[in-house]
Amino acid sequence: MLIIKNKVAAKQATRSDGQESFVSLRIEEKEEEKEINCTDRSIFDFPDDLFTYKERRHGAVVLHTFLGLYCFLLTAFVCHDYLLPAIDCICVSMNISTDVAGATFLAMSSSFPELFVNIIGTFLTESDLGVGTVVGSAVFDTFATPACGALTILCAIPLEWRILSRDCAMYVVSIGALVAIMWDRRIHWYEAMILIMLFCIYLILLFCGKGIWQCCGKIVPFNSKSATKLSNVGEKLPRNGSYKLRSPDDVVVVNPSKNVDIKKLESQQHDLENVLENFDKSLERSVSEYLFTWPRERTMTGKCWFMFGWPLKFLLYVTIPDVRIERLKRWYPLTFIMCVIWIGISSYLVSWMTTVVGDTIDIPDSIMGLTFLAAGGNMPELASIVILAKQGDGNMAMSNTLGANILDILLCLGLPWTISCLMKGREVEIVSGAISYSVLTTVVCIVVLYTVIACFNFKLNKKVGIICLVLYTIFLIFAILVELNVFFFVNLPMCPHMDELY
Repeated sequence: MLIIKNKVAAKQATRSDGQESFVSLRIEEKEEEKEINCTDRSIFDFPDDLFTYKERRHGAVVLHTFLGLYCFLLTAFVCHDYLLPAIDCICVSMNISTDVAGATFLAMSSSFPELFVNIIGTFLTESDLGVGTVVGSAVFDTFATPACGALTILCAIPLEWRILSRDCAMYVVSIGALVAIMWDRRIHWYEAMILIMLFCIYLILLFCGKGIWQCCGKIVPFNSKSATKLSNVGEKLPRNGSYKLRSPDDVVVVNPSKNVDIKKLESQQHDLENVLENFDKSLERSVSEYLFTWPRERTMTGKCWFMFGWPLKFLLYVTIPDVRIERLKRWYPLTFIMCVIWIGISSYLVSWMTTVVGDTIDIPDSIMGLTFLAAGGNMPELASIVILAKQGDGNMAMSNTLGANILDILLCLGLPWTISCLMKGREVEIVSGAISYSVLTTVVCIVVLYTVIACFNFKLNKKVGIICLVLYTIFLIFAILVELNVFFFVNLPMCPHMDELY
């Protein structure tokens, strides 16, 4: 039972004493009349908006939409120009393989938007904003993200079935645990801790996976004595932020043979190092020139896009070290931290603006999380899978996508829920009764995805992309209809606006 209270003290300041008494009496009467069951609006948990509800309905909401989209663009610039190259440096320095890198650090970096949104939903608004975002992100990553990656490639990309099976199996386990603890719509501290424990187990499986397989006798250890490894020395990153992540396994392997001239190879490698050194010097100049030089050769559309994104790029240029430049490469930890900060800021603004837009057009918070917030929060995964798919690294692309889903559930939900339960000493309540059903359908989604890829001999191609897009559209329609109580009652109506009481 929720009593609707009207905050009109500021408006009463200009009235006479007699009018104030009359208005106060009318307010008390309306508060008694408006004692109804409804879902409170999350917009009142954010800072006060500059515009009233009526002003937003008459066009001011366009400004909120623009700011939200601009923050989406900010997230894209951070991830594309700074975060992905920083992840490259981290993975190379830690000596890990590409699929593990995609499922851990790259997935963690792309999961930060969901983590920040769920922190906002758990601590600030105490709504389903974060849960709906994670659920919507899970389905978006399961169908829409692989579809975009598959539709941008020219030819089919083979996938390692063991890696895909590992990620899909852990994904199903994570979803099952989430459904189990959410079924009564109350999250206890020990239930949230289960998600954290599963997250730790997942990391152990990733980093110790090869050792486990070797102990089980499933793989044959690589005989390093039968080959000579020449590492890819001094690979540089292009100035546009696109990159190909290299692990210690990505090396040139030369079997000793009479037809191979080792001295000639060493000479060619030395020449290559000189070329790359000169390229690095020009790279530092090109990054600055790209930002501070007017693009005369571009079309009018290109010039408008340059002007539209220039303020964001300049702001990031002066606040984040660019590790694509060789002399700043050692600063990759600071780059990573600054990227996290900027993603947090943009995620908060996106959550705020999206909540305002949804409140203006009377869309429930959970539906906003299933749609717009989910798509915006998954831009890092979307950009990553397109880049990696074009480079033919399908294993890392799919590990990043599925790994991000697993981290969204185990870390982005488990960590805020655990902290909230321990700090507040009470359970976290799930408002929407349809969230559990939406999460449960995600199990079907991942099984269908695995089946579709298996039917195409574990290859990522355009047919897989089209099927995934169709399945995502079907899920989205079904989830929205459930949230709107079309099939059965699951959600209370949203509380009326203050302006609607008079």
